[in-house]
Amino acid sequence: MSEFHFIDAGSGSKAHSVVFALKTPAAGHTGLSHLAEHMSFRRSHQYPAAHEFFTANTLLPVTINATTLAEYTFFFATSEKANVLLDAVNYLYCGLLNRDYGTDEVILERDGVIFNELAMLEANSDYALNAAIRLADTDKNAYQHAGGFTQTIGSNSIQALQDYKRQWYQPSNITTLVYSNSAHFFEQCKEVVTAVSVEAALSVEAALSAEAALSAETASSAEKTLSEEAALSEESTLNRNAALSQHASQREHSHLGKEATLDAQTTKGENESIRHVLTWWFPQCFLNGLLQQEATLSTVAGLENTLFIDPEINQQGNFAIRLVTNEAMKETASELSIEALPKLSQKLTHKLVSDDNDKRLRQLKHVVSACLASFDIRPSKSMPDTDKHAEGVGAAIRYFAQLTDALGSNKSAAKDCATKSAYLASANKVSHSYLRALPSPEKSVARERITKARKGVSAQASASNSDQSPLIPRLTSKYRHFVALEHLPALPRVLRPLANKTTNLKRFNAEHIASPFTPFSIPSPSTTLEPASPNSAYGCLASHWVYRIAFYQQSRLQAVLAHHFFWQPRTSGECYALGAATYENNLFLFGASDKNITERENWCHKVLSILS
Repeated sequence: MSEFHFIDAGSGSKAHSVVFALKTPAAGHTGLSHLAEHMSFRRSHQYPAAHEFFTANTLLPVTINATTLAEYTFFFATSEKANVLLDAVNYLYCGLLNRDYGTDEVILERDGVIFNELAMLEANSDYALNAAIRLADTDKNAYQHAGGFTQTIGSNSIQALQDYKRQWYQPSNITTLVYSNSAHFFEQCKEVVTAVSVEAALSVEAALSAEAALSAETASSAEKTLSEEAALSEESTLNRNAALSQHASQREHSHLGKEATLDAQTTKGENESIRHVLTWWFPQCFLNGLLQQEATLSTVAGLENTLFIDPEINQQGNFAIRLVTNEAMKETASELSIEALPKLSQKLTHKLVSDDNDKRLRQLKHVVSACLASFDIRPSKSMPDTDKHAEGVGAAIRYFAQLTDALGSNKSAAKDCATKSAYLASANKVSHSYLRALPSPEKSVARERITKARKGVSAQASASNSDQSPLIPRLTSKYRHFVALEHLPALPRVLRPLANKTTNLKRFNAEHIASPFTPFSIPSPSTTLEPASPNSAYGCLASHWVYRIAFYQQSRLQAVLAHHFFWQPRTSGECYALGAATYENNLFLFGASDKNITERENWCHKVLSILS
C-alpha cells in the first residue's frame, strides 16, 4: 500500500495540498513516462468525462496538475476547500491506477496533444539544440529523455503504456504527502486513497479470475487448433517461411542503410555541416557551484562556440556540461582570452590551429578541463526547483527529496563523489559526439492515425448518445455551488503579448510557432513568431492564439466552460493547451500549439453563442 506523510503547514496556512510522488524511470527517449502522466488525467471508470480535469481547474477553487523532476513524477492538488480537495484527490488517484484505455484516446493524446507540446518546445532553438545533442549521445552517462521528442513519441503502443502503468503506477510505488494544518484532513486523505486502492485491487482480482475461466473454457478448442495446424502441407510451411525470411532481410538492409546515412553525415571531419560536442559529466553535488561559473566557462570556450550546463540529473546521479563547436569548425583562428582565466597560467592562452580540426578539439578539451580544474567547487546538496508551485506543493516535493536522499542505499558512494579527487577526475574526462539537425517526424503517418481516431471517438459518442453520463464532469456537477469565473487562472505569460494587441474591435489574435526543424547551420528564430493569417501558406503549422471575451458574452461563459463541446479541440488532440483565463481585467479564451488555427476565430464566436 501507499506510504503516507503528514507535513504540518502551521496555523497560518489556509490551503491544503496533496502530492502523489511516483518513481517513473524514463524508457530511453520514447517519452513513455510522459504519455503515462498525460493519460492519468484523461479519464477513469469513476470519472469518465475526458474534460473532467479541465473544468475542475477552470471553474472550481482547486488547482490540479503534475510535474516531472529527475526520475519522479509528482501529481498534486491544492485548495482551501477541504471537501473539494478530497474529491480531487479521489479523482487523481483513480486516474493514477487506471490502465483501461481505448486505442483512439491514446492516439489523440500521443500524436495530437503531446506531439503539439513537443513541437512547441522544439521550436525554441536552445531546446532543439539540447534535444539534438541528447539524441546523438551514445555515452554510458547519456540522458534518457523522459519527455520524448516529436520523432519518438509516436513509437509508444497502448500495450507499452499499460505495461508501464502496471509496473510503476501501483500503490506500492506511490507516496502520498499531505501538507495541511489539520491532522483530521490527513486521516481523511488516507481513507480516500486506501478505499480507491482496495477497489482497484478487487477489480484486478476479478479480471484475473475471469481471464482464468476463459482460458479453461477454450483449452480444448485450442488443442484442436494446434492439431489442425500440424496437418498443414509442407509446401505451405515453406512458402510461409520464405516470406518471413524476405521481410527480415528487408528490415536488415533498411536498418543498415539508415546507419550508413548517419555515418556519412556525422563522421567526416571535413564535412562543414558537422558540429562537434564535448561533454563533461559531474556528480550532482557539484551542480550549484558550477552553475555560478557557467559564464566564465562560456568565455573560456570562446564566444564562437556554445557552452552550457544541463542541470538535469541522469540515472547515474550526474549532470552534463556541453560544449558545441562553431559550425563545422571552419578554418578561423580563435584567441582564448586570459582575462577570463584569473586563476590559470598564461600558458593557457593560445591560438587554435586553423588547419587541424583534431588539434583544435584537443586544445578545446584541454583549456576547458584546465579551467574546470582551477575552480574551488565545494560539494553542496541540490534541492528541486519548486518556485513555480504553490507553497504546499513545493514544501511536499522538498520534503520528499530529503526523504529519498535519507533512504538512499548507497550513502558511501554519494560521499565519495563529493571529494576533490572525484571532481578533478570529472574535469579531466571528456566524451566526444557529433551534432546534426533534428530529423523531422513522420507527420503524415500521425495525421492519418489522428484522423482515424477522431472518427472512432465520434462514432462511439454517437452510439452512446442516449447515455450522457460520460459527458458530465463529476466534480463541477457535485460542487456546482462553488462554480464561478473568479476561479479562472491567469493567462499564461507566453500569450500575454498577444492579449496586449487585442481590442474591442479586434478580439482575436494569433501567431505561428517557428518551425522546430530548421537545421542548426541556419540561424533559427527561436522566439520570433509570425502573425497568423487564415489564408497563409503556414496553415499546417501550430499557432498560439487569444480571444478577448466581450462583456455581453461573459454571462454564459460558465455554461460554455462546463460543456464538453468547448474542450473538444483539446481532447481530440488539435492543440496542446486550451482554456479561459484572466488578464488585465479582461477575460480571454486561449489556445497553445493549435493545429487548426484557420477555423479557430469562427469557432470562438460559435462556441460562445450556441452554448448556454
